[in-house]
Amino acid sequence: MAGLDDDRRRHPRVRLDGRTGGRATVFADFKVVALSEDGACLEMATPLAIDSQCDITLNLAHVTVDLRGRVVDIEKPPEATGIYHIGISFVKVDALDRALLESFLDRERQRAGA
Repeated sequence: MAGLDDDRRRHPRVRLDGRTGGRATVFADFKVVALSEDGACLEMATPLAIDSQCDITLNLAHVTVDLRGRVVDIEKPPEATGIYHIGISFVKVDALDRALLESFLDRERQRAGA
């Protein structure tokens, strides 16, 4: 890694060679292809790992809903688009966000005549 032994560093880095790990949250924009009370299909340029958990913010008609999901499916994109379809199962949604999500889905279903 470039600059690992750089004397200009205020605090020198300690080389760990992978002996410790962590988790990064990816901030990536997505489009919602399909949505239900239990999960969603998202279009993303960046794939997520199967079985990984992710925090998601959905921008619904005048409110945002924050929830946690688990990646259950990944559809590789056609080369022309480069866009992945990611299947998410919701694993944690607080009561207020669940009520907002259900209300949004009810309105959308009425609009679609379903």
